Amino acid sequence: MCSLSIKHPLIRPFPKYFLTSSLKYICILCVLLMRVTQTYADDGKTAEDSKNHPWSITVYGGAHWRDRLLDIFRFQATFPDDTYIAAIALGKELWRYEDWIGLEAEGQVAKHFGTMDHWEFNTLLILRWHPFPWDKYIDTSFAVGDGISYATGVPVVEKDPDAGHTMNYLLYELTFGLPEYPDWAFVIRVHHRSSIFGVINNDYGASNFLCAGIKYYF
Repeated sequence: MCSLSIKHPLIRPFPKYFLTSSLKYICILCVLLMRVTQTYADDGKTAEDSKNHPWSITVYGGAHWRDRLLDIFRFQATFPDDTYIAAIALGKELWRYEDWIGLEAEGQVAKHFGTMDHWEFNTLLILRWHPFPWDKYIDTSFAVGDGISYATGVPVVEKDPDAGHTMNYLLYELTFGLPEYPDWAFVIRVHHRSSIFGVINNDYGASNFLCAGIKYYF
């Protein structure tokens, strides 16, 4: 038997506890979504709608919070500094399994304001869950995306002496729309940059922005 060991100054061992805990929560979420949507009726944005309108433009903006990523889901985030972001994103659905789940690609251009004034460019893949039991009233979707982020300046809010231009990019998104207007949706996004616990660039810095905006499908 032989083993392959890869050592690189920009790659650090991935924390096992992070992987196992993430998989646990992802599995729990999938089971809950499957159970809740057993009564799902075909009243939301359908696969046929996506086939006819596979592209989307999202315009959004938000404020930076200094706390950990999980704090926003615990409603414990605080916004003490004068740091903001405005972004535009172009996306396209690449694959769809009936009216359940889809895979998208997205590119973003963002501008920072306040304590930072640099530009940010992100590219990512997004997995989107479509059916919710209340879609006949408010068409809802939930998405998680991951990719690469490049900042033209080193973000001061990432608070690490080794903070770099290139980081991992993570996105969480909720969309809400009226069924009679399937081309439009209100968007809530979490816009996150980090090194994945030091895996990238030997850097432990991170930044989080809570954002809201509008999505248009075409």
